[in-house]
Amino acid sequence: MLMVLVAGCSTSPEQTSLLNRDEIFDRIDQDDDGIALRADYETVVALSNRTMVVASYPGGDITIEAVLDSLTESPPSGLIDAENPSVEQFRARLTSMVRLRLAAVAIDEAGFEIEFEVDDEILNSQVQTHLSGGFEEWAQREAVKADPRLDKFATPHCITVIATGTEIEAVAARERLDAGELAPVVASEVNIAGSTPSPNGDVGCADLLTWANAFGESAAPLGAMNAGDTSEVVSMASDYSPTGRLWLVFFVRELRHEEKNLSVLGPFAQRVLADLVVGYEVVVDDGIGSWDPAGLSVTPAR
Repeated sequence: MLMVLVAGCSTSPEQTSLLNRDEIFDRIDQDDDGIALRADYETVVALSNRTMVVASYPGGDITIEAVLDSLTESPPSGLIDAENPSVEQFRARLTSMVRLRLAAVAIDEAGFEIEFEVDDEILNSQVQTHLSGGFEEWAQREAVKADPRLDKFATPHCITVIATGTEIEAVAARERLDAGELAPVVASEVNIAGSTPSPNGDVGCADLLTWANAFGESAAPLGAMNAGDTSEVVSMASDYSPTGRLWLVFFVRELRHEEKNLSVLGPFAQRVLADLVVGYEVVVDDGIGSWDPAGLSVTPAR
């Protein structure tokens, strides 16, 4: 029985006849764990049938032969014999082939034409072209539908910053703003020297990602602020302050909606694509493994 199974995966009758006991064991123990498990045995049986469908996905199937042909045409590092890959090599290539096809299906269903009856190199080229082209713009719109806050995050916020060395000073400065005093005037009187580029607290206009990079978690209040709003007092570590911390108050002078640029938060194509493909049903032959929708991969049979 072992000799018959090996023959199904060998490249020639002569090679089969020369296999000794250790070589036969190595073929059955394809995961190289030193134990010929039933799962290893079932995998060898499965791989011996080249015409068998090893995976099904929305709109298509993948056969054993297709995976072996792919390994022959584009061998991975460490592959010795494309006709007799290790289980890990076979699953890895099958995983890549399924992922590519799921991406193509999702892009096609989004309205971007994909020609499926082509080899994987051309299929991948189509996918990459759409991901860097029209699909990226489509993905931006879909991302904003799913999370409208992205529009605000991508909108430049022009802000004036009050930056003091103590919380008491910052609270007093905020009270002056609430009383109607102009933010540039208050900042020019209370800000620690060098804490802002301009003495009047004007730090310019930028999207919220930029402000988050500049002020860290202290920038969080900006996400809920509109033009004319004043934040609560927040603080951050800083070498500009003799106390080691700056106490901040943000004043939003203007929101430049016309300059909104979603690309600063992207790219969106890969993230939106990932959300789409996890919802597709993929069936993998039990002799090879099972499909993990979260990891988008073929995992070992149990």
